[in-house]
Amino acid sequence: MRRRLNRGSLARHLACGATLLLVLGVAPATAGTSAADRLGGTPACEDGWTLAKIRHRFAYGAARVEKRDLSIVEVGKIREIHASVDRPSPIPRRWCKAAVRLSDGSRTTLTWVVEGGVGFAGPGLAYLPDEVEFCVAGHDPWRVHDGNCRTTRRWW
Repeated sequence: MRRRLNRGSLARHLACGATLLLVLGVAPATAGTSAADRLGGTPACEDGWTLAKIRHRFAYGAARVEKRDLSIVEVGKIREIHASVDRPSPIPRRWCKAAVRLSDGSRTTLTWVVEGGVGFAGPGLAYLPDEVEFCVAGHDPWRVHDGNCRTTRRWW
């Protein structure tokens, strides 16, 4: 008599094994480091990498979502609104704001959040990259960042 393999059980065992490997095999970067050190490792608002990523992703989104040839020409008055780590999350974050001029001549506000070590899997792992979430006021037709770019600016 042949035994039938219970697929639900196999999938559950594989998921538990993968989770166990992830938890035991990867040490968080936050272990033994102070909050100030973790925040210091997060790119600043004026960082070239951050601004280049924002410019590239804005031009890509404008071409594919708004169907316009639009780009960020000038970024000025860059300032950090708030920086946080361990309140309430262990993820180091910087909230930033700037005035921007677009290629069509219009001026608007750009807000963004730089998060340290978030990648795709979770917070604080040493090998995961930093991430940038941004919003250009008036250019969020699907309200991904809620009304008036609320999710990318410090509002609480």
